[in-house]
Amino acid sequence: MSFTRFASGLAALTVLAGCGSVQNAYVKDTSSPAYAVRATLRGGDADAGGRKRGPGVEIGYEGYRAEGTQTLNAGESIWLPGGAVFGPQTLSHTARVEQFYVAYNHRLRFGSSFELEPYVGVTSAKLKFETTPSGSSTAMLLDNRETGVTAGITPRWRFTDLVATEFRYNYIETHEFVRGSSYEVAVVVTPVPQVGLRLGWSDRRHFVKSDATPQVGSEVSIRARGPLATLQFDF
Repeated sequence: MSFTRFASGLAALTVLAGCGSVQNAYVKDTSSPAYAVRATLRGGDADAGGRKRGPGVEIGYEGYRAEGTQTLNAGESIWLPGGAVFGPQTLSHTARVEQFYVAYNHRLRFGSSFELEPYVGVTSAKLKFETTPSGSSTAMLLDNRETGVTAGITPRWRFTDLVATEFRYNYIETHEFVRGSSYEVAVVVTPVPQVGLRLGWSDRRHFVKSDATPQVGSEVSIRARGPLATLQFDF
């Protein structure tokens, strides 16, 4: 048995014996950009502005990357599938969250300006989390992809056929490992009825539950804010 493994085992026994505390791993990034592309396929005829209402199938991809640091004090530790780290030291975290989904979307119109789009569907969500201890080039990994459900709603106020503002809420939860939500506020420019560009700001919160696998003792929590850009199609 190597000295490193012996030391890690001894430290683990110390923690489990109550002489230390297991901490959750967290990332907080206030300048994390988000990106997405989505398309909604609808039947029926378009209105005078070239837009369709009613049911449709929405297909989309969205993701972001967040970075941050976390300080562990003496006696504190973080446990992940790749191993454990012990304080005192400062850790560098990087998290990547991606979601590919297919959902039922239904556009409702109230008057000439207000629209509402609830949606619900299935998703394939991926969370990759890396933490690098200070003075080390070796990162511990948490890299999972799971299927689950997604749902949300998009209220929209359309000023003209070309410009609108909208708020979008999204929630995801997978079978075992990740869940969370995002909030978006954006201005939408639609040069042609079928193509829109959304630019705005988003707030995202996702985390891995601590009981996702027997080897995970620490919950991974991600809080990211920043600009967003979305390319969307509506046919």
